[in-house]
Amino acid sequence: MARPKKKLDEIRLFQINLRVTLSEQVQLEQIAKTYGLNVVEFIRRRALQKQLPKFTMSGLQRDLLIELSRIGNNINQMSKKVNQGNPNLKGLEEELLNLNKKLNEIKNQLLE
Repeated sequence: MARPKKKLDEIRLFQINLRVTLSEQVQLEQIAKTYGLNVVEFIRRRALQKQLPKFTMSGLQRDLLIELSRIGNNINQMSKKVNQGNPNLKGLEEELLNLNKKLNEIKNQLLE
């Protein structure tokens, strides 16, 4: 079975050449990859102000982002306790040490 014919306004007849440096090419490839697109489609969508697909990330990156969000939430809760004038300094010190340990673990995972 043959592929259906495209309408005349859907056929890409014209070509635009674009010169970029090596560093620009690498940067475009990395950004396009995060959106799951090739470089040409990424540039086309950006130039025509079309919507880009949702940002994609690996499972490890997602897990690290979730953990960082939890740490930020814990810091907000500790700040609230201190600002309410009811600080349990010993408890806060332990929580800060735990958060510091988790942050170091995340940093080590990112550097691997």
